[in-house]
Amino acid sequence: MIDPKDITFVFQGAADKATLRESFAGIRRFFPGSTIILSTWSGTDVDGLDFDDLVLSEDPGYFFYSDRPGEKVNNVNRQIVGTAAGLAKAGTRYAMRMRTDFRLTGSNFLNFVGAYPDADPAYSVFSEKLLACCYFSRNPRSRTRFPFHPSDLAFFGPTDDLKALFDVPLMTEEEAYWDTDDRRYNRYTPEQYIFVNALRRMGRKVPCEYYNDDNMAAILETERYFASNFVFLTFDQFNLMPSKPTFLMKVHPNSFMTCYTHNEWLGLYRKHVDASVTIPEHDPEREKIERFYGPYRVCRLIGNVASLPFRNKVRRRAIRTGVLEFFLMPR
Repeated sequence: MIDPKDITFVFQGAADKATLRESFAGIRRFFPGSTIILSTWSGTDVDGLDFDDLVLSEDPGYFFYSDRPGEKVNNVNRQIVGTAAGLAKAGTRYAMRMRTDFRLTGSNFLNFVGAYPDADPAYSVFSEKLLACCYFSRNPRSRTRFPFHPSDLAFFGPTDDLKALFDVPLMTEEEAYWDTDDRRYNRYTPEQYIFVNALRRMGRKVPCEYYNDDNMAAILETERYFASNFVFLTFDQFNLMPSKPTFLMKVHPNSFMTCYTHNEWLGLYRKHVDASVTIPEHDPEREKIERFYGPYRVCRLIGNVASLPFRNKVRRRAIRTGVLEFFLMPR
């Protein structure tokens, strides 16, 4: 087992005090002796929060996912700046980088450290495998065919490896509004942008030129890099609890449908690294996603109908989301 004194927890993002109080209290309870670093933006009110070190950075701003009106915000540069600044302060062997809108509910995820130690030397880029979330690590063979898309919600592993992952240049406006002939859209999603650029900085050739470049080489290399550098864990396995409905499977199972489950990651590990690994016959996580998807489709249809009278894209999205949360939020 890893001594808690050898772990630094880097919380990166906007600072909601109520959420962070619970998060930091959980760290003190489950990881006594660990260091807590809060990495957020200059001018943020952090009075009364129980952290060990504070990193305040100038906000690099954001882009939108495309130049069309009503698009969602892409915060990849905020993630890069805030995470790199927080990790630079970490002096322990291990670190966990997590969003400020998630909290830990236990320490059992440490059982997965070193549980799958083997890797293909041709594809291994870290000293140890990083623990990452199944959600939203995209399967490029699914209907959302996004290669090189590991989840960026949380990572645990050697501090130096996390630093290498986030040692990437900031996204430029040219890449944020990349010309696709018929429209201007982000060249890569934030998750892809970080991983693709980290690999390239390590001298690797990445056969993925844009976010849905699903050529067979990109798909196969995604699987091999995922099998040799990560262990994908469900929220329960990672002891992670989100504070926003956006990340609740029952409310948004569509977002989870195209992601790997832990057992599906095991399939990659067996296929590309260790053929002796046993994969459970049933995948309860996949079964849960599919079970939630039926009620979601009904509520999504209701939301689509309810939003029809409104022309504003943001307003229509808010109505659809409101319907889903009204009917599907756990009570």
